[in-house]
Amino acid sequence: MGKDAILYVGGDVDDKYLVASALSEIGCGSEVINFENGYQLINYLRETDERPFFILCDLNIPQISGLELKEKINADEQLKKRSIPFIFLSDSVNPKDVDEAYLSLVQGFYLKPPTFEALKDQLSFICGYWERAILPGRYNWRT
Repeated sequence: MGKDAILYVGGDVDDKYLVASALSEIGCGSEVINFENGYQLINYLRETDERPFFILCDLNIPQISGLELKEKINADEQLKKRSIPFIFLSDSVNPKDVDEAYLSLVQGFYLKPPTFEALKDQLSFICGYWERAILPGRYNWRT
């Protein structure tokens, strides 16, 4: 699967381990770069020209919420132009949060599954989808 990094914001130590392990077990070749909060992610994105595979974000993260983080990315013209897929992976789903997330133009909102096998299945689907997607500046002509 993809080689570009997956940027993971939030989650506790166990979540970070489980996500990285699941991605490794499904054969995703992407490095997982963890961030404790949204400000760290924004600083990283501003300092690098590399294009991440996608951003995976918990809804409840320290300092600013995941929704606020997405809004900050949308408000920054340079970051917005990079068209980095932004996906929520959350412990809980509140219909209001889901509505707000999609209004902020996220590309997915998923509930963290209860088992490791279900997490692998979910991440396999997400990675497969984005690997095949054609994004501005990144054209994949393989079939």
